[in-house]
Amino acid sequence: MALRPGAVVGGYRVIQTLGAGGMGTVYLAQNPILPRRDALKVLSAELSTDDEFRARFEREANLAAGLDHPNIVAVYNRGEENGQLWIAMQYVDGTDAAEEAKKGPSVMTPQRALRIISEVGKGLDYAHRRGLLHRDVKPANFLLSAADEGDEERVLLTDFGVAKSAEDGQDLTATGNFMATVAYASPEQLVGDRLDHRSDIYSLGCAFYRLLTGQNPYPSTMPAVVMMGHLHEAPPKLSAARPGLPPALDGVIEKVLAKDPAHRYATCREFVQDAEAALFGAPQFRAPGSAHVTDPHAYTAPHSTHSTDPRAYTAPHPAHGTDPRAYTAPAMPSYPTEPRAPLAPFGPGPDATDQSTVATARNGHQPGGSRLRKILVPGIVALVAAIAVAAGTFFLTRPDAGASGDKLAAVRQDNPQFSGKSVIAFNYGDATLSATLNPSSQAKFLQDIGFRYSDKYRAVGDEKSPRPLSVSGYSTDIDSDVVIVLRTDSEAGNGGLRGLPSAIMNSRAKIVVVDDLTTVQAFQVWTDQSPSVLVDKMVPILAKTVTG
Repeated sequence: MALRPGAVVGGYRVIQTLGAGGMGTVYLAQNPILPRRDALKVLSAELSTDDEFRARFEREANLAAGLDHPNIVAVYNRGEENGQLWIAMQYVDGTDAAEEAKKGPSVMTPQRALRIISEVGKGLDYAHRRGLLHRDVKPANFLLSAADEGDEERVLLTDFGVAKSAEDGQDLTATGNFMATVAYASPEQLVGDRLDHRSDIYSLGCAFYRLLTGQNPYPSTMPAVVMMGHLHEAPPKLSAARPGLPPALDGVIEKVLAKDPAHRYATCREFVQDAEAALFGAPQFRAPGSAHVTDPHAYTAPHSTHSTDPRAYTAPHPAHGTDPRAYTAPAMPSYPTEPRAPLAPFGPGPDATDQSTVATARNGHQPGGSRLRKILVPGIVALVAAIAVAAGTFFLTRPDAGASGDKLAAVRQDNPQFSGKSVIAFNYGDATLSATLNPSSQAKFLQDIGFRYSDKYRAVGDEKSPRPLSVSGYSTDIDSDVVIVLRTDSEAGNGGLRGLPSAIMNSRAKIVVVDDLTTVQAFQVWTDQSPSVLVDKMVPILAKTVTG
C-alpha cells in the first residue's frame, strides 16, 4: 500500500508519490535536516523480508553511495522502517528520456538523443572504471532536468539500486534471481552468464536506438520474442526504422549490439564518438587533454521546441551543474578487453571460423551474400525457464534439474517410429534462418529420443550452433526424413506452413512446425529444464506427424 502524504519514513516526510515499479514505490519527501526535497524509494515488503535481497541491497546501496559524478543520481542515505527497506536519493525536477521519446522526432531530435546518450555514457564510464555495473540501463532511467533559459538540460543516470560490483561473480541470491528490463538486456544477461561493463554498453546502444526511432531494437509485446531477438536476430538497421538518418549509423548499431561482447565497443566514449562521426561526418568532441576539458557546447538541445513534464518521476541527482570535465573515460585497466577494431559499417565482426570453409563444407558451394552473425549460446550456465512480468521488468530464475535419462528412454519406447529417422532443426524468424548443428544440446536431445541427426549439419572446426543461413539464397537439397522448424516470424501460428522458405516447403521431408513460444524458447535457449519442456510440448507434435 502506498504511503499517504505526511507519513514519515526514516525521518523523511512524504509529500507525494512520484512513481511505482516492481521493486517498490518512489516518493517526493522532505529531508529531515536540510531544507531540500529528496526522492525516497521504499522497497516492497516482499523484497524487504527476503534475507538474500537484503544482503544485496545493503551491499550495493553502499557501492552506489560511493559514486560522485554529475551524470549519476546521488545516493544520500538508506535504512529500514517498520520492516521495509528504503533509500534516499537526490530529487531532480524534470522528466525522463522515455517520456520525451514518446513525443516524436520533433522533440527527440538526433542531436538531442546523441547528447543524452553521451551524458549517460560519461556516468557509466565513470562507474565502470570503479568496477561497478548498472545492469538496468534504459531511457526511463535517464533523467532530464528542467533547464533554465539559456542553460542545457542536465542528464542524470538513476536507479543504481540493482548495480553490482564487476568483481563479484555472484548475484547475491542462492536461487540465481536477477533483474533486467528485457527490451534493453544484453544476450549474456538474458542467459545468466557472467557480466562485465560491455553489457551496460549494449543496453546503452538499445536505448540510443529507442530514442532515435521511438521503438525498441526487437519490438514485440511477447517477452520470448524479444529475448529471441537479442539472442539470435541481427542488429536492426536504424536507417530502415527512421529514414533520413545516415546509413553510417547502421554500422555503429551493429557494433554496439554485437552478440559477442568482445566485438562491442570497450567504452561508452568510443560508442559515442563513432555515433557522432556517423551523424555529423567528423567527431565534435575534442580529445581530452591533461585537464580533461571538452567543449560543453558540443551539443545544444533545442529546448525551445520541447517542454519537460515536472510531474514525471525524475529520480535524484546532484544539484551542481554539469561538469564539462566529466567526459574523460580513460582506459579501464580493471577490464581486460581486446584492442578496438576499426569500424566497418555493415560488416561482420571477427570470428574464429573461416565462413567460406564452413559454407563449402556445408553445401559444396559458396553461398551468396549471407552474413555471419555470431550467436551467443549458453553452455554451462543454467538459465531461466519461467519469466514473471512486473512493471515491465522480468525476473529470471535458474531452473532445477531437467528431464532424466529415464524420461527420454520412455519417449523412445513410446515412439519407436522415431528410431533411426534422420532429422534437421531450423530456426526461422522474420528474414532470418539458421540451422541447428551437431554437436549441440538440441541435436543431442533429438538423438536421445531416437532420431539420427543429419550429417550435413555437423559443425566445422569450432563453429558454433546454430549456423546462420540466407533465407533467399538457401537452396540445399534437404535429404532428411524429418524437418523441425521453430518459428518466431510474423506469419507463425497454429503450426501452419504458410510463409516458410521454399527450400523447406519443396523438400520431401515431413515438416514439423513448432511456433509455441515457450517451446521455441526451451529449444533455442538451452537450460536444464529444456528437456522436460520439450518432452511435454514438442514430442507430442513429433509423434503426431512422424507416424511410421
